[in-house]
Amino acid sequence: MTATIDNYTRVLLTVIAILLSFITIALWTESPFEQPRAQAAIPDSGQQLNQILDAIHDMNQSVAAIQKLLVSGDVRVQVLPPVDKKTPPAKTKPSATPQN
Repeated sequence: MTATIDNYTRVLLTVIAILLSFITIALWTESPFEQPRAQAAIPDSGQQLNQILDAIHDMNQSVAAIQKLLVSGDVRVQVLPPVDKKTPPAKTKPSATPQN
């Protein structure tokens, strides 16, 4: 059995062989065995402290706003008797006058 190869097939096989050589060289020089090294992240303690202080400042402002609201008397609290889980809760109407 004899196989004849024309010029087109010969050129095409040559181009494929050259491209495969380029791919082989590129993969070989890339050296996949070297993994990027992990960098140790040193925490910035000053920045962390500033973040904590900012959070405390925000919390202090929130507590001050709640305290101001409670001191002003605009909050009305109504105490209800404990609800028995077996019976449905009784509907109560809020009183029109504040209880002191």
